[in-house]
Amino acid sequence: MTSFTKKDGMPIKDPYEILGIQSTASESDIKKAYRSLALKLHPDKQSGALTDAQRDELDKRFHEVKDARSFLLDADHVQAKKKYDANLESERLRHAEEQRREQTMSSRRKRMRDELKMREHMARKSAGGPSSS
Repeated sequence: MTSFTKKDGMPIKDPYEILGIQSTASESDIKKAYRSLALKLHPDKQSGALTDAQRDELDKRFHEVKDARSFLLDADHVQAKKKYDANLESERLRHAEEQRREQTMSSRRKRMRDELKMREHMARKSAGGPSSS
């Protein structure tokens, strides 16, 4: 287990986002994105004009890129990657369904929903007492 993954093997940060690619990217796209970022972020490729804080940040970013590539391509992470990709697809479908529902919802129902949210907010605010002000 690295600091990139949780105990269950799932990544803490989105490896596709770290590499700047779509979740449908091919293996060659992943490798291209990794090479491009690795060349740009590698500690040995940096100029001497950087502060220690900037070097540490670039080093951290370089290791994130390396770990993201490892998660997406290494055989050790095949099962976790399949599970992660399935979760991403499920989330995408859920979001699309929510958007469809929002678009087909009547104005009356939207108004009722908004009023309910406002009442819940007011109730939470008043239940917090003087300390929430």
